Amino acid sequence: MEIADSEGAGALTMRRVAERVGFKVMALYNHVANKDELIGVMVDAVAHEIDEPAEDLDPLDAVRAIAVATRATFLRHPWVPPLWQSHVPGPARTDRMEYLLRTLDRSGLSPELAHHGFHAVNNHVLGYTLQEQAMALDTLDLDDPSAAARIYVDNLSPTEHALTIAHVNQHLDGHTESSFELVLDLILDCLVRLNEAV
Repeated sequence: MEIADSEGAGALTMRRVAERVGFKVMALYNHVANKDELIGVMVDAVAHEIDEPAEDLDPLDAVRAIAVATRATFLRHPWVPPLWQSHVPGPARTDRMEYLLRTLDRSGLSPELAHHGFHAVNNHVLGYTLQEQAMALDTLDLDDPSAAARIYVDNLSPTEHALTIAHVNQHLDGHTESSFELVLDLILDCLVRLNEAV
């Protein structure tokens, strides 16, 4: 995990892991079948880091808290979000899924809305994080991402794309505060309103 955290999962090889822990490469295969299984174990170890909220929280506040905690964990381990869905959940991730499903179940939402809520919250956490990673100016494969964004804006029509220009300039001027929690609150509020309308 230290290698993946500092250099990305692509830098991980069985040889490097063996060197890091002081074993011969073949000794690792007594514990995992291959690199893919190792990464699955690592992803589950990250899921284990996601803290469950305090027991006395209102159920939907607990759902919000675990979503925020999951995103914070993803930010600490940026290699995990692209791999999250490509591995069968291990014990820790299964426990977190069960916690979220159980919390939604006791929230008073109908079973159908609890089902949709589970997917809406998870999709928001993962999708938002993946998009944020893809859009980060400092990770784009460009010599000078800010200069590239300014060239992009300069080539737009001020009459046809005025709002796009203003929006990109907001980002370039440092107005990059996250809308993650705002959208999460919209999802939770909408679930409550839909439930009340039934």
